[in-house]
Amino acid sequence: MKNIKSSLLIRGRRIYLRKISLKDINKDYISWMNDAQVVRFLESRFQKWSIKKIKAYVKEVKNKPDYLFLAIVLNNGKKHIGNIKIGPINLNHNFADMGLIIGEKSYWGQGFATEAIKLITDYAFNELSLHKITAGVYSNNIGSIKAFKKAGFVVEAVRKKHYLYKDKYVDAVLLSNTQKRSL
Repeated sequence: MKNIKSSLLIRGRRIYLRKISLKDINKDYISWMNDAQVVRFLESRFQKWSIKKIKAYVKEVKNKPDYLFLAIVLNNGKKHIGNIKIGPINLNHNFADMGLIIGEKSYWGQGFATEAIKLITDYAFNELSLHKITAGVYSNNIGSIKAFKKAGFVVEAVRKKHYLYKDKYVDAVLLSNTQKRSL
């Protein structure tokens, strides 16, 4: 795996991805993380978030060499609308897990998640020399499943009744995208 550049910028058609900064942690970011609708499919929903807690989390993940944690920012206006990460990156087998959040609800359903997934996946394959990217999604998170599929991911497996969601167990949908190349 190649080193991750400290000034990383991955530019897309409508958004760009850049390393998250402590400056990104503001009242908007905190409101995403404490909005029950925004985090309803995330494990982070089980706690109340403060600026102090989020800063500690961002510092921790930023300092891990096997994680890439990026802000999703609009090209037009430079508004931070969400985050995407890959990690942990497994160097023995050249794969990583992916997670994302579009925190600004006014940008939901417009393809920003799909574009971010495509951008970071392309970077992971072409710059980090990874072979596979995986993601786990609650089966009732239809928007995320669609975004991953539009970005070239396929359903690899389903874990039946895996997550507890509103007093009911739902399946975990495991998706992946595999870089086809010879070693």
